[in-house]
Amino acid sequence: MSDTLPGYDEIPYESFPITETHPDRLAVIGRLFGLAAPDPARSRILELGCAAGGNLLPIAFHLPDTRCTGVELSRAQALEGAETSRALGLDNAEIRHQDILQVPLAGEPFDYIVAHGVFSWVPTAVQEHILALCGARLAPGGIAYVSYNALPGGRQRSMLRDMLLHHVRDITSPRERLAGAREMLAFLATPLRDTPPGHDWLRKELERLQAARDSYLYHEYLEETNEPVLFRQFVDRAAAHGLQYLADTRLHTMFPSTLGADAEASLARFDDLTVAEQYADFLTLRPFRRSLLCRSSEPLTREIDLDPLFALPLYTDLAPDQEGVFRNAAGRSFRVEPPLLRAVIESLSEAFPRARLLEEIMPEASERAARSGHAPTSGDLRSLPEQLFSLFASAGLQVTLCPPDPVISAMPAGSGPRATDLARTLAERGERLIPTARHQSLQLDPVSTRILARLDGSREPAALVEDLIAAAARDPELTRELGAATPDRQRERLEARVSGLLALLERHGLLVALR
Repeated sequence: MSDTLPGYDEIPYESFPITETHPDRLAVIGRLFGLAAPDPARSRILELGCAAGGNLLPIAFHLPDTRCTGVELSRAQALEGAETSRALGLDNAEIRHQDILQVPLAGEPFDYIVAHGVFSWVPTAVQEHILALCGARLAPGGIAYVSYNALPGGRQRSMLRDMLLHHVRDITSPRERLAGAREMLAFLATPLRDTPPGHDWLRKELERLQAARDSYLYHEYLEETNEPVLFRQFVDRAAAHGLQYLADTRLHTMFPSTLGADAEASLARFDDLTVAEQYADFLTLRPFRRSLLCRSSEPLTREIDLDPLFALPLYTDLAPDQEGVFRNAAGRSFRVEPPLLRAVIESLSEAFPRARLLEEIMPEASERAARSGHAPTSGDLRSLPEQLFSLFASAGLQVTLCPPDPVISAMPAGSGPRATDLARTLAERGERLIPTARHQSLQLDPVSTRILARLDGSREPAALVEDLIAAAARDPELTRELGAATPDRQRERLEARVSGLLALLERHGLLVALR
């Protein structure tokens, strides 16, 4: 392979936290199925295709006792990641400009290996090397995360990819190929008098891609290689390297009951888990998978015991909206209807991003439910674990093995608000996807990014506002971003923006106290 990736150098893949790859998430799933997964807070982590470290470096920052190694073939992105690591003083993180094929099979073991957005987009030889690395260098109890485009759903995207590639077949410049792809998307959206079969999916995909970031469109649809694979074939190939299928990070997809009673009955004929999941993929036309692998020699159990799971600390960012519907930070809604379950989630949400033990919050949750007119019964208590597990499997509730306590709700007297070094450093560089203490991403607007860059503890909120008003007088772009011509209108909008941003940062554990 090349010593760099020109397409990724010119159109970098946006580098941000991929929540489900966090070692804490992986360890909890491993232990759910009986795997003695290593302590995520003190683990050794390898990320293949780490881009500029947007996923790996926040792990290293928030879990300082980990050792994080990233490998990236794009020279520009690897250098950017290494520079960010140096700027943050992360002595537990290393990002290497290296071809995956050059990562040796012999060497120190890793507790967690992550390959997100790589497997389907590299030649077969590199795919086999990824699996060989996982087989050779996973530590006892270790977990590998590998995402890939899956069949049969991936075939639909391949159809659209073929059309875009045909349209740009004579163009070599990445930027010009991207422009050509945008042009083709507009053409394919041409209204037709009669809608042919299959166009419902195409129309929805075109709407999604027209709003998608350039990096996603280019690397998903215009790269030289993008081969979807059957889940069962992936599992068989992994087995050839001494690996077995552990789970999918989207746990709910492993339970046929989520597809309805008829689908559950149809899939009940399959005794083998991987066969059942493959046929579930056929039913749902699944296009993408996030598979977890472990060593074939590791004993696993498929009988889930909820008692040890919910003896661990829990956290959730679910909060009720004005209609009382519980939504997470991304806006996804969840059914939280039983009064006791609702009370438990409300108690956890108020503590977020801290985690709390279920046994610790049960008295207050029971009292909360009673105040709403629904004093918990013995039946409510018996059904609570299954209700919590349903939320956990659908990613509305999280279990943790390494709960941070990042929120400082009151600043010391005489000091201004201060953001974490990681958040502030990224904002200073103009990054608008900011990692949280729970490995999520906050999407900030340009003005909020400028405010965040100034949260070094030296200014009170009022001083921040005046500082930005003064900056707007020198910077026409900032004036445009504020959308107000007069200082008074700018001040009014900035006061609201600063207040809202501070509340958001505090909610997600990104404010710290001055020492």
